Amino acid sequence: MNDAVADRRETPSDDLLSRFMKKRDAAGNPFSAAALQRIVLNFVLAGRDTSSVALTWFFWLLINHPHVEEKIMHEITTVLSDTRGGDRRRWTEDPLDFGEADRLVYLKAALAETLRLYPSVPQDFKQAVADDVLPDGTVVPAGSTVTYSIYSAGRVETIWGEDCMDFKPERWLSVRGDRFEPPKDGFKFVAFNAGPRTCLGKDLAYLQMKSVAAAVLLRYRLSLVPGHRVEQKMSLTLFMKNGLKVFLHPRKLQGGPGVPTSS
Repeated sequence: MNDAVADRRETPSDDLLSRFMKKRDAAGNPFSAAALQRIVLNFVLAGRDTSSVALTWFFWLLINHPHVEEKIMHEITTVLSDTRGGDRRRWTEDPLDFGEADRLVYLKAALAETLRLYPSVPQDFKQAVADDVLPDGTVVPAGSTVTYSIYSAGRVETIWGEDCMDFKPERWLSVRGDRFEPPKDGFKFVAFNAGPRTCLGKDLAYLQMKSVAAAVLLRYRLSLVPGHRVEQKMSLTLFMKNGLKVFLHPRKLQGGPGVPTSS
């Protein structure tokens, strides 16, 4: 890691490490090599397993909800038809750019819905710095630790409605379906935490997952290996106990701008 810092000092880039090297701490001093190492490791460790676990559940949900996959494919191909033209070979030449990814609102809704049902971090805890009282009257003395289930919170009928167990990306969209609209109460969806403790990498995580999902779906249609059991492994991270074993079927993109389809 120290070698990477030294290398960036000699040859500045526009990557994450270089950006933090340009920043200053609270005292106005450049970050030390040790601080830079901790920052980058936090981003790598916090964003690696969480994003990969979310994508695993996302692809499994698409296998079981082909109508959602169809809508996602229509959105991706519509955007790429507009930005890259009708030559489908150009659609897979490069990853999504920021503008393209930002337009994939239904894909983002499907990813958010995945995290509602299968949050990468299924439970969390908070510590009271002062005496407090919960809404139901429970007294929480200072220094107490309160553990809460993010997994359960995403499946509560009084919060999400009678269809709380259904995979329904539309619940994250505006009435017209053209905008991503998270709950007005930020504490309703806590897969990325909430309030002043909201995950700093939230937007980056969505960007990464959109990019990977689009890259895979443009090239392949997935199907579950017969007999493969999908089970949860409840731990610090919500892994699939046996992984996700699938067949990859090369996707044939059909149609031109205006009516993109796939098979």
